[in-house]
Amino acid sequence: MTAGRSDFSRPSHAPSAGLPLRHMNLADAVLLIGVVGLAVLAGNSVRHMLVPLTAPAQVPIHLDILSLPGYALRTTLRMFAALGIALVFTFLYATLAAKSRRAAQILLPLLDILQSVPILGFLSFTVTFFLGLFPGQVLGAELAAIFTIFTSQAWNMAFGMYQSLRSVPTELEEAARCFGLTGWQKFWRLEVPCAVPSLVWNSMMSMAGGWFMVVYSEAITVGQTRILLPGIGSYVGVAISQKNINAILAAILAMMAVILVYDQVLFRPLTVWASRFRLETAVQDEALAEPWVLRLLRRTRVLRSGINLLLSFVRKIGSLPLGRRQGRFRPSQTALSQRLSDGLWWGVVGLVFLCALEQAWVYGRAAYTPGQIGHVVVLGFYTLLRVISMLCLASLIWVPVGVWLGLRAVRAQRAQLIVQYCAAFPANLFFPIFVGGSFISISRRISG
Repeated sequence: MTAGRSDFSRPSHAPSAGLPLRHMNLADAVLLIGVVGLAVLAGNSVRHMLVPLTAPAQVPIHLDILSLPGYALRTTLRMFAALGIALVFTFLYATLAAKSRRAAQILLPLLDILQSVPILGFLSFTVTFFLGLFPGQVLGAELAAIFTIFTSQAWNMAFGMYQSLRSVPTELEEAARCFGLTGWQKFWRLEVPCAVPSLVWNSMMSMAGGWFMVVYSEAITVGQTRILLPGIGSYVGVAISQKNINAILAAILAMMAVILVYDQVLFRPLTVWASRFRLETAVQDEALAEPWVLRLLRRTRVLRSGINLLLSFVRKIGSLPLGRRQGRFRPSQTALSQRLSDGLWWGVVGLVFLCALEQAWVYGRAAYTPGQIGHVVVLGFYTLLRVISMLCLASLIWVPVGVWLGLRAVRAQRAQLIVQYCAAFPANLFFPIFVGGSFISISRRISG
């Protein structure tokens, strides 16, 4: 399996690559205007990151509807910046865990712990770090917000890619060795294509999950100072504090509009493209509908030629003969050398663990009493019961639904937007409704 041809390189009625600008058609003009407009808006939003830190504290968040498009753009830029960082993290972390057995013994449990840490727990130390890294600038607060969103996106993407890299079929591995591919060529021409479907779907779900954290990431509190970064999250936070239901509904509509736009422009074309890399040999009885964005791109001339040129350059980079060529048979270690290296490895790991445990014990004895530690353990047990209960309930409801959708690619594609909306809806927007409904219900029972 290789990265293959792009969807843009299919034969079409348009001329081939290398066209001058005078052959630009209407589709080229429309897309160029859209790209330039987005670039200008993004540049204007990024420019605000370099202003002094006192500016966002003095400028309040306006709850008028006309301010929502600008706030939505700022939030979207933060989420895509976090997604880009999460992709880089995924490629590095998951690849290292998949390629090294010893690294996986450390990285996988660490990744499991990191995804279990409440996202607000990262804010307690990352905000101070980033604000100290860029003192007196909004850039520090922006990086803290982006990192908070990153922590809601990266873990499941890393796990998904790790599983995909470890699940490459043996016959394809043997074919790569027979063709004499180097480690670099095998990674980009075999392993990454096998991971593309999982990576695209996990990226889409990570973007949806990032909406949960926008309220907390855009309203940063450091000591007695509260920094509000302009965005949908801070807009919703101010609206909730002021009990402005109309503003909350407007923010929900704006969030749904943003999800619709990037689903149609980015994720739906990526989903159709990723279906080309599936390993299943069964033929789908219904073909996936081609997104309108791909149809529009194929009508272009200059843009299509530029995209094909860029993809050709990327394929050449992935075909560079870097690294050692893999022979058909790999030399194996003797049993004695394997036991010695494993013993040395676990000795180093155990020493590091004991040192960390000793430091934690010293800090815990100095900062907390045994009663406080026991109280926290009991509270953690209560939380564990709630989490397990909701996990069982969600599994009983949504696993059958997921299986039913996954059996047909067309069903999954049709449900894609609905799933994104459900996954992206911030849970804290339900709190006023549930609390208000519970209060009314209790009041009626008491009065009755």
